[in-house]
Amino acid sequence: MHELSNLKKGSDENIIKYTSRAKGIRQELSMLGSHVDENTLVLQILSGLPAEYDMIKTVLENMDGKRNLANVSAKLLPVEQRGSHGRSSSATGVKSQAFTTTASKKPWDKRAVVCY
Repeated sequence: MHELSNLKKGSDENIIKYTSRAKGIRQELSMLGSHVDENTLVLQILSGLPAEYDMIKTVLENMDGKRNLANVSAKLLPVEQRGSHGRSSSATGVKSQAFTTTASKKPWDKRAVVCY
């Protein structure tokens, strides 16, 4: 369990490799009789991310309910891709990713608003 709680994403490691490494640790722990549920695994993965993921990490950590590793990984990939294209993860870019995560539906449709 110590190895999982100290999990950190390496600078040379992409999100896919990082999450695969975490799943491998989880599997080893399971074979030793220490079960780690998916929600706990996701929270450990999020806690080991570097500062460039802080905004989306905060959004994902504060989601209601259980977290699904596949969905969380899919939300982390765009942040990684922005960083790998030579652009720094600006606050605006990360904020827009966080907004996309939390606001999947429009609260209202502009075409339905009628002004008199």
